[in-house]
Amino acid sequence: MDESKKKIALLIDYDNFNQEKYLPILFDELNEIGDVLIKYAFYSNLNDGTIRDKFIKYGIEPMSQIAYSKGKNAVDIRMTIEAMNLLSKDYIDSICLATSDSDFTPLVYQLQKNNRYVIGAGDNKASNTYMNVFNDFISVEKISTPSSEEKTTSKNSKDKYIDHLVKRVNTIIDSNHDEEGYSDFSYVVNMLKNQMKDFSPKNYGAKNKQALPFFKHKLKNSYTLKHEGTLWFIKKK
Repeated sequence: MDESKKKIALLIDYDNFNQEKYLPILFDELNEIGDVLIKYAFYSNLNDGTIRDKFIKYGIEPMSQIAYSKGKNAVDIRMTIEAMNLLSKDYIDSICLATSDSDFTPLVYQLQKNNRYVIGAGDNKASNTYMNVFNDFISVEKISTPSSEEKTTSKNSKDKYIDHLVKRVNTIIDSNHDEEGYSDFSYVVNMLKNQMKDFSPKNYGAKNKQALPFFKHKLKNSYTLKHEGTLWFIKKK
């Protein structure tokens, strides 16, 4: 096991995050970040007959939770308790919360206060405010390959994402560039990641997370890139 990689505990709010097509995306992204040592999924629908096969397929440990009273989210409470219990496991340095439910925001802050790297994962229902409380966020719906019947809608959506991204990048470049208009590329990417915790070229249809080829090819109409030695620089066209 690579000691430099993060040791991750994954907690899935299965009442909120339960589409099977998102599970392989989630695990692929987490495996790039580190080793997933714990996989828990919390659920309250005890009549869901699909759970068993899904959990066996992905090696997820089921954590069923009975709702003891109406109007209370027992799954959220149980998941929060388990997250706090993980703080006693020194070999876990990162916790992933797979849910778009912003009610988990206080939990994220508490885990970070205890020196844990906290990763979020969710679909497009997750707000920007919620995503940005995490150290990193995996937008599974943006990464997901659209089906043929969703192709037109998805293309329009991705164009909207690209426009938003370009505006963000332009603001970063405007805030820090040399007399020729060039900014350090690594600085721009780091600032972008700080502002958009879910930033990944894969959100925009790229095959991997590498930022340089994404900017050189996907955003070639918006930016000029040059390199000096091992350093790369970027400016607006």
